[in-house]
Amino acid sequence: MIIFDTNAVNLLPPEGPRADIIRKLRQSRHHRVAVPWMVLEEMAAHQAHHYPVRHQAVLNTLEKLRDILPWEPEISLEPLDLERFLDHWRKVYGEIFEVIETSDGAIRRAYQREAMALPPTKRGKDHSEGGRDAAIWFSVLEFLEQNPDQHVHLVTNNSTDFTDGTGYPYPMNEDIRGMEHRLTLLQDFDQVVSQFTKEVSGTDAEAAAGELLRSLPVRKRVSQTAVEVLSSPTGFAGLGTAGVGVEWREWLASPEVDLLSVTDVTGHEIEGDVWYTAKASWLLYGLALNGEDASARYIACVWHMKVLFSTTEGDETPTLLTTEEPSPPDTDDEPCMRILQGLKKRVTGVAADVKQNFLAAQSSAERVVTEHLPPSMRELGLATNRLVQKLTADRAALQALIDTPATRLARQLTDDRAALEALFDTSAQRIARQLAENQAGFQALFDGPAARLARQVVENQAALQALFGTPAQKVARQFADSVPKLDIATTASQPTDDDDAPYDDAEQLEPQGDVEDAPEDEPDADGSDHGE
Repeated sequence: MIIFDTNAVNLLPPEGPRADIIRKLRQSRHHRVAVPWMVLEEMAAHQAHHYPVRHQAVLNTLEKLRDILPWEPEISLEPLDLERFLDHWRKVYGEIFEVIETSDGAIRRAYQREAMALPPTKRGKDHSEGGRDAAIWFSVLEFLEQNPDQHVHLVTNNSTDFTDGTGYPYPMNEDIRGMEHRLTLLQDFDQVVSQFTKEVSGTDAEAAAGELLRSLPVRKRVSQTAVEVLSSPTGFAGLGTAGVGVEWREWLASPEVDLLSVTDVTGHEIEGDVWYTAKASWLLYGLALNGEDASARYIACVWHMKVLFSTTEGDETPTLLTTEEPSPPDTDDEPCMRILQGLKKRVTGVAADVKQNFLAAQSSAERVVTEHLPPSMRELGLATNRLVQKLTADRAALQALIDTPATRLARQLTDDRAALEALFDTSAQRIARQLAENQAGFQALFDGPAARLARQVVENQAALQALFGTPAQKVARQFADSVPKLDIATTASQPTDDDDAPYDDAEQLEPQGDVEDAPEDEPDADGSDHGE
């Protein structure tokens, strides 16, 4: 176990190289890396130090502006929320470090020790100080007592209070008695790096990173993550099929993904395993909802992220550390455009296979629904190929959703006219009469009124979720959105002539070192603000 004192990780940048090394150590599973709860609180407090002062400065500036304006400025500032700010940094650092508890007993002992000004606390000019140092000390001791098989490396440059580890003053020598051989003190972060890791050359790291990140499992992981995390009510910028900028809000299905570049690769060998951090840029292409009318269109975007990964067998999946908002591809970048062209061909091939699977459906109900799907639904179905393939493979589930309810509806239409009137509007009553007069009424149910059946399916959320899960809710919404565009007496509406044609014509798609900021206030001599 490696435990850090506050002064060793004071104002640690979450995206800096030191934080990356800590992540590598933890991810390797050869080492545990932690901070006591008291250190976590100090780290959050150090980040929040300037927040109240700067918030008040902005309020003062607004007041000065109001003094000279003949109208009320359309500017407001959210209230000061210090606890929210602290919670943010607790979460950030809690994801980097394991946090070991500082118990109530440790806190009590710590401030009893401070009251007597005994080590690791001390007496100042007219007061005692160091209660938080003592709380950290007792947290480490409790961990040693509760984990008799663990050896602790305490990283602190506060040798004044914690000594250099070769001997302890009274009463610390009594505190540690019997556990001295299981506690080693390291003076700074560099000693952690030199003792527990070995840096791997940049050339080897870049070659290994490129090979791993281009692998199919990694690209699938990036694609799935894009669906999970890329959703915004304000929208993202992307590139449409006609090469013009478009706005989109979320993916409707997992997009096709390819690696554009890998940069800033660093590797560290930890107990024989090599772990890397790198900045990766991905090109994504697929069907997404646009920003205004929630219709579907094909878009391309570039997604930048920082990843942590290992080339050890069995560890193919990288950890996504940070991501940026997607941006449109550079149309002047020839390598990028070549990759985009390949992604489009890949989507076209998948779409052709899915369409063939649809048309090969053996159920007459399936064929009727497929033939009468509006263009927007056909486009959606082709993009969400995994869901379509599931439908095709799982005949029983499809029958449970479409065929069986429709059969029940047909029987109910024949047996009970009153139930029909309760289910459909005036226009549908005409269809009911036709069903009663004509044995071909079952087909009529799916021809124009299929849209209404779709609405009923959408309203039955429990059945839809049981078959599809969350991604298909988007499919259902897209289907429902297309309903008002259908005429009960006509077939599906034709596509518009904008740059995003339905995917039914998919084959006609166009080719196409971190620098850590120094804290504004210098910490105390030992790197922390203990006792302030």
